[in-house]
Amino acid sequence: MIRRSLGLSLLFLWVGWTPVEAQEPPDSVRVDSLAVADSLAVADSAVVADSAALADSVLAQLADSVSADTIFYNLPRVRDPVPAGFATGVWTWDRHAIMASGANTLAELFEEVPGLIPLLGGDYGTPLAMTAFGRGGGGYRIVRDGFELYPLDGSVADLQHIALAGVHEVRLDRSSGQMRVELTSHQHDDGRPFSVVEAGTGDLDTNMFRGVYADPTALGGSVAVGLERVDTRGIGATQTEGGNRTGSWARYQFHFGDRGGVALNYRRVASQTQVPDYAPEASRNDVTLHAAWRPTESVVIQAVTGRSTLEREATVEEGATRVGGSRTQHALTVGFSRSGAWARGSYRLFEGELPTRRFGVAGGMTDLRWGGLSAELERSSWQSEGAGHASARVWVHPVSDISVFGQYERGDYGFRQGPVSDGPPRPPLLDTGGVPGVGLIQEREALRVGATASRWGITLGGAALYSYANEVSPLGMELDEGAPTAAGVHRNGYESMAVLPMPMEGLTLEGSYQWWDEEGPYLPDQIYRGSFEFHRVFMDSGNLELWASLGVRGHDPMLTFASPTDEDDGAIERVPFFQSWYAHAQVRVVTVRLWLGMENMTFRRNLQTYPGRALPFARTFFALRWDMWN
Repeated sequence: MIRRSLGLSLLFLWVGWTPVEAQEPPDSVRVDSLAVADSLAVADSAVVADSAALADSVLAQLADSVSADTIFYNLPRVRDPVPAGFATGVWTWDRHAIMASGANTLAELFEEVPGLIPLLGGDYGTPLAMTAFGRGGGGYRIVRDGFELYPLDGSVADLQHIALAGVHEVRLDRSSGQMRVELTSHQHDDGRPFSVVEAGTGDLDTNMFRGVYADPTALGGSVAVGLERVDTRGIGATQTEGGNRTGSWARYQFHFGDRGGVALNYRRVASQTQVPDYAPEASRNDVTLHAAWRPTESVVIQAVTGRSTLEREATVEEGATRVGGSRTQHALTVGFSRSGAWARGSYRLFEGELPTRRFGVAGGMTDLRWGGLSAELERSSWQSEGAGHASARVWVHPVSDISVFGQYERGDYGFRQGPVSDGPPRPPLLDTGGVPGVGLIQEREALRVGATASRWGITLGGAALYSYANEVSPLGMELDEGAPTAAGVHRNGYESMAVLPMPMEGLTLEGSYQWWDEEGPYLPDQIYRGSFEFHRVFMDSGNLELWASLGVRGHDPMLTFASPTDEDDGAIERVPFFQSWYAHAQVRVVTVRLWLGMENMTFRRNLQTYPGRALPFARTFFALRWDMWN
């Protein structure tokens, strides 16, 4: 592990090395926007007659500087045009928002999403998942650049093994039936080589590094590499719960102009922990070949093939030295978009078992005068069984400052449990049970109907919720592997959100609240968020920016699944109520960002989402983030 990390670090430094004088901070004008002239250029220039003359001057200077090596391309993407917002239940983060959040994992990035709860096995290096609407097994899926990050050690992907290095955009569709996360790798937005370095340190001997180097005109195509690592000694006076995670990413793209190209990706994330309940070492590798082509302005065709591999030391109960296996995946996606109408079709073929194939179609209308709508149908094959589900949503633009929305989902959702194996085939598909390695199919139904109102800078929103599953399953990861399923029930609830402006410019009070009439596994009675948010850009050049947050997140006591022990066969146990006060601040000066954050400011010592797995009672963290154009 150490040799691999050292080698990747040397590779990153070698690829990204340039003389000091070559590190040119960008003008305050971004090449893609041409919105504002550089402040020094404005100061030194002659009196400008009007803004149009200034724009013409900037364009002329840029035209003179353009050369062949500044031309850059990105592979065409099949995009989901459903807009982000509370009404649609979609949230997005670009690279700048990811850095401003200070997140080191996807679960940390999603902490502010209403109704979503991270499921933590402890500190860094331990298994990590998330839940919303009480969904356990098969509750979410993750796709990166068209390749599904297939769960290799349970019914959902371990978020500890999903890296943020090289991620350009994150999109979360918080659907009630099954959440979907889409990750997009680095996109070139300038013809110059680009690098970003993020480094931080904090309490509990916590250290973080994340770096990316991308050259849009290297080796006849484009090259990008990334490396990230976070480590900590963990909680406890004896310092026996230390852990770390190390991720690496490398990509080479060959471009056929701006119409298409081919990309070869390699991703690896490895984790280590000293917690006795979990495997000391585990790693995930994904190697993919991705091709995309845009035959017309309205159509994008995308094909992906790749292989995912799991390697981890077995726990004592598993009675083996290593656990692991590989799965190959092939996918074809065709997307169409024109004049607000869009459609998408996809087909995935999986090697071996559970599932063997998956087919989906979706379409809708956006940017309509009155609003938009979308619908999706998907069917998958699980050995001799099939699972299919459908969903539809609609949103209406504000009429008299009020807009309405709705979403309905219903169908069967299939998933598997236990780690993948390259050994003999697993047992046949069952409709119930928590036996590791056995596939499950659950029936789910969900409805969300609500409205938002905006006026005088105030935004209020609310929705009635209905959720049903014929049963609730554990995640099938090390967190709760082997626990039995629980009977499902019909649940009704509501959620609300608010954004209230404060007297100080740039300051708002924001919050969300979710309530359910009956608790269940992974579904406490109440879930809440609230914070003061400050964001302003200072100076005419835009070279000074400040973000700041002071808030609280929490939920009522929650039922969670527990793995079998020598004393019992596994059951559902209750963890105490969760409440964490936090403060974050980030200052950007040109392209340098200084980030400061503190979690659990009230030093609560019984924070946990799994029985007996206490979380760090407090951590203060400092980080420096720096964009550089070579």
